[in-house]
Amino acid sequence: MEKGTFLLFSVRRIMLAQNIGVQPGIRSSNFLLKCLVEGSRRQELSTLFEEMKNSGPSPSVYTYTILMNFYCNEQYAQDKVDMQQATSILEEMDNNGIEPSVVTYSTYIHGLCRVGYAVLALKLIQDLKHNNQPLNVYCYNAVMHAICRNGKPDEAMGLLGEMRSYGITPDVYSYSILIDGFCECGEIEKGLTLFEEMESPEVNIKPSLVTYSSLLKGLSGIGLMEASVDMFHRLGSYGYKYDQHAYSILISGYLMQGNLDSAHELLEEMIRTNLTPCAIDYKNLINGFCRIGSIDKALQLFNTVKDSGVRPNTLTVNDIVSGYCMEGDIREALEFLEEMTDQGINPNIYSYSIIINRLCKEGKSEYALELIPMMLKRNILPNVVVYSTLVDGFAKQEKLEKALMLYTRMIKFGVTPNTITFTILINVLFTMGKVKEAYNLFEKMILNGLDPDRICYTSIIAGLCKIGYVKIGLKLFEEMLQKGHMPSVVTYTCLIDGFCKQNRMDIATMLVDKMRRRNMSPDVVTYDVIIHGYIRKGQVHKLHYLFDEMRKEGIVPDDIMCKTLGLIGCR
Repeated sequence: MEKGTFLLFSVRRIMLAQNIGVQPGIRSSNFLLKCLVEGSRRQELSTLFEEMKNSGPSPSVYTYTILMNFYCNEQYAQDKVDMQQATSILEEMDNNGIEPSVVTYSTYIHGLCRVGYAVLALKLIQDLKHNNQPLNVYCYNAVMHAICRNGKPDEAMGLLGEMRSYGITPDVYSYSILIDGFCECGEIEKGLTLFEEMESPEVNIKPSLVTYSSLLKGLSGIGLMEASVDMFHRLGSYGYKYDQHAYSILISGYLMQGNLDSAHELLEEMIRTNLTPCAIDYKNLINGFCRIGSIDKALQLFNTVKDSGVRPNTLTVNDIVSGYCMEGDIREALEFLEEMTDQGINPNIYSYSIIINRLCKEGKSEYALELIPMMLKRNILPNVVVYSTLVDGFAKQEKLEKALMLYTRMIKFGVTPNTITFTILINVLFTMGKVKEAYNLFEKMILNGLDPDRICYTSIIAGLCKIGYVKIGLKLFEEMLQKGHMPSVVTYTCLIDGFCKQNRMDIATMLVDKMRRRNMSPDVVTYDVIIHGYIRKGQVHKLHYLFDEMRKEGIVPDDIMCKTLGLIGCR
């Protein structure tokens, strides 16, 4: 019989016994209540509790404490602490003249702290002290832990003396909570002081591995890896057994420092001591080796961990694929992906995105496109990122018709373009001289509920200004400002160039002034555009002023500008 079925059967038996006048004992009722709590059977728990109150046996302080434990513990209350019900339990006990035990109060205080009511929990402790009610170390530990979690270890520290004044002796958890709190805040010295205090003859509390782990994390966090590793190695001589968490702290510390080799040595040591590496540790280490181009070390570690019985996940596989692609080894990346697939580690959309992105960067968009059928064969549907990468790849190879074809295909397959896709396509259409189509696509983007970003606005403004539609470009520029998108130097320069080519130097210089009012300095390209604008208009005398202005702003003219300025005698 399954446990849940057995519990239901037991509840029904008790209720049946009560119906025929047989009174079950308080012990058996409490035992069944406790089983219902452990099974998270809220409805049956409530039913039996109500039946006890109506027909007996009358709930005892232990009964109420069992209910309190259920409502204050996420494990039993389906990951949701119910402090309203827990408070009702206390009120009911008071109404029935049942004095809560120290366990009842400590459970309630733990519940308050779990839901973030540390201040209320501390006030309750003060009230209990004032009324000479029972308190224990667990009550204080719960509040200290909550306060430390809020980043206030000094405030939690004050409770240590308060505990002692009330006759409660702090335990190893009290000290461990405070040490961890100080180490998390980077106050390692205060943590070490507390550590020395707990080991002193006056206190004489042996630190736990959790205590040491907090110190290891604190030392590693401030870059004192040598001290952290030294403490770690001393633990064995003190009789402590190394665990996965302690190793993980040190590995993370080395990774933070970029010391991949030391992290690798520790991970191998961990495997030799029959400890299973934490997935995030070996993933981060593999990722680190791949990022610095050490694909051989990444593969060595990957195989070591795999041989130790740890099954790699798709994320780790993707790191290796990314490492191969960074080195330009596309064939090896595909072969590795195939090998992992044969071993039951299925690739995801990102696995192929990495390879497609690399191929497109290398100008091999046609090869990248050939991966789409392979993805579809494995039921991996290309998303907007994959399509956008391919469209951009073909656009940069000046295969514009192919880029537009891919846009049509993605629409056909129900993939909605995003702002990036539209921006790429707008640039493609402008390059092809299809101004109307580019502008229509921009309007379609807005109708689809997408808000053009700064890059998109800059792209269409640049395209319009290049073919002389500067008024529409200026209108979009104003619209861009109204929507809160800050134009870049490139945006301003595109507009300035458009107006210079139409001999509207008044508007061009006005835009330069606007740039400066926004604390944005013209760059060498902006000045080049203005210089050619003045030359085109025959106002060469203004170039001396521009050249002086450039020197003041520390802008060095490029070779073409120097040649131009030299020809007109401005050097």
